[in-house]
Amino acid sequence: MAGRDVRFRALTTGPDMRAALPELIRQEAPDGVLLCASHQSPWERRAAPSAWTALVGRAGFGVTLPLQADLAVVAGRAAAECGSWFVNACFPDAVNPVLAALRVPVLCGIGNVALLAASLQARLGLPDQRRLRLVGHHLHLNPPGPAGEALGWLDDEPLNGVTEALAGQRACDRSALNQVTGQAGAMLIDALANRTELDTSLPGVAGLPGGYPVRISDGRVTLRLPAGLSRAEAVAANQRWSYADGIVVEGGRVSFAPPAAAALREAEPGWENADFPADRTPEVCRRLLALRERLRRTPAGVSAGPEGNGGAR
Repeated sequence: MAGRDVRFRALTTGPDMRAALPELIRQEAPDGVLLCASHQSPWERRAAPSAWTALVGRAGFGVTLPLQADLAVVAGRAAAECGSWFVNACFPDAVNPVLAALRVPVLCGIGNVALLAASLQARLGLPDQRRLRLVGHHLHLNPPGPAGEALGWLDDEPLNGVTEALAGQRACDRSALNQVTGQAGAMLIDALANRTELDTSLPGVAGLPGGYPVRISDGRVTLRLPAGLSRAEAVAANQRWSYADGIVVEGGRVSFAPPAAAALREAEPGWENADFPADRTPEVCRRLLALRERLRRTPAGVSAGPEGNGGAR
């Protein structure tokens, strides 16, 4: 319809995506894979509030990491087997470090810092992002509070007034912002597929936590940090923000921040997975799915202690 020489063909996996998705990827052997499916929708709090969504609100979105990472691991491994590049759209700020710990190759994610950068670009009236650099996190989709604001630069000079510049975006209905995320994601995929050059900011670059300014060129994604900011400093800032978002992935281990761990123990006394190796993510995912099933049956605002039969156990 747009006059482009592109043809789309829909394929389905059936209800068990974890089992069917790798086989589908191997069957198609695509140039690249963009994963936008996970076990946990970010829209559940609005569409179906419950004791589960209340727990996520108390704990921070990072508590959903195992639910976001499960399909990314199997899809990323299948993509690597086929020699396909892999982009993960599901909470890439924290999931992509899990992929890196498990040696699953991942180029980057979409959304989050890309949405923030697009908003700043529009606010500054820039035609593109060549002059703009942004280090930020999923946390910064909302006002960050004590954790601190995202860090921006224009022509390598620190950008003042980031909070004011992002106020309009943060006041928008989140579902409407999907159009911006979609466009930023489409520009990324177009640059990768056609091996063209694009300056932007992306989350989870090569498995790093949080988001960074990057350059896409010849199918590769490289960091484009401002003068005076080292890679180690940018990573350290994103790890601080990850902690405020409820989760830290470092040294091959996944750690829930204290509010997230406390919320899990409140819902299920005896919860011992506050800290676990990345390769146990599927096991923790299964436990969270069982816990979520129980908590979804309890309305938001009603206490949801463990059931007599041990609840999620």
